[in-house]
Amino acid sequence: MALRVTQRNPTRPGERRGVIDALYRKYSEALQKFLMGQRVSREDAADIVQETYIRVQQSEQVGELKNPRAFLFRVAKNVRLNTARHRAIAREEVGRDLEALEIEGTEPGPYRAFQSAQELAIVRRALEELPARCREAFLMNRFEDMTFPQIAKELGVSVSMIEKHVSHAITHMRGRLEDARSNAGREALKVSK
Repeated sequence: MALRVTQRNPTRPGERRGVIDALYRKYSEALQKFLMGQRVSREDAADIVQETYIRVQQSEQVGELKNPRAFLFRVAKNVRLNTARHRAIAREEVGRDLEALEIEGTEPGPYRAFQSAQELAIVRRALEELPARCREAFLMNRFEDMTFPQIAKELGVSVSMIEKHVSHAITHMRGRLEDARSNAGREALKVSK
């Protein structure tokens, strides 16, 4: 059954509304299926169909449509494209806004980087203060990932001696760091007074 728009340019609101209602009843379901076939969600398709009929209602051509189905589908397609374009623009704007935010990264700030460099220098000095065998055992364990038995075999000493060397190295370096930190805390208190 073909829908015929018999009135030319219906000017009264009731006439226009009648034409729009007839078009809606006849084509809204087909429009929604068409849009869902275009990978549009059911909810978005319903919104686009609604917007399509709003635009058709505002159109001056409503009473002169020779092929109302083609006109509705063209309007729906334009609404879908405009919706997609607006969403893309909104995503870009949100992306720019997020990029503009200064979010603290995982890199240390200048103070923490300075503090880390100072602590590294303290650890290096403390490592140099160790006896040669103790330092060598510690380095083999921590930086070459060697086990205590492997180090003991390499250095020709007992496993318990390696355990003592590594333990002594850790205790010595930890002590030097704690001393430096407490000295830094005392210095900071002096500066703030």
